[in-house]
Amino acid sequence: MKISARNVLKCKVESLTPGAVNEEVVLKLSNGAKITSIITKNSVSNLNLKLGDEVFAIIKSSSIMFGLGELKISARNVLKGKIVSIKKGEVNAEVCLDLGDGEIITGIITLNSVKKLDLKVGDEASAIVKSSEVMVGVE
Repeated sequence: MKISARNVLKCKVESLTPGAVNEEVVLKLSNGAKITSIITKNSVSNLNLKLGDEVFAIIKSSSIMFGLGELKISARNVLKGKIVSIKKGEVNAEVCLDLGDGEIITGIITLNSVKKLDLKVGDEASAIVKSSEVMVGVE
C-alpha cells in the first residue's frame, strides 16, 4: 500500500461496535496504545474487518494536534509520547512524537503553536486526533 498520508501505523483490530450508519473501530498498536476510528458500516464491510485483523491506522499530519500535561478534551485519541524532532519553517512546524516500540507520529502545527506551548525535543507530549480523522487501511 502506497499512500501520501504521513502517519501509517500498523495495528490490530481490537473491537468493532456497530451503529446505525457508522462503526467504532478500536485499533491497538504494538506498544498497547489504542486508536479509535469512526468509519461507515459500508467501509467496515468493504474492508472485511474482523477482530484480530492486521490493519493500518492512517492519519494525515495536518489532522494532529499536540498538548501537554493531563488533558480533558472530547477527542477520543490522546497518544502520549516524547518529542524526538521539531523542524521549523516560516509558518508551520513538523513535530515528531515517539509513542514507543518504534512508533512515531508526525503532526504539522503552526510555528506560533510550537512557541505558545514552548515545545522542545525531549518533552513529554500528547498527539491528539479526532476519531473521525483516522482512516483504516488493509493490504
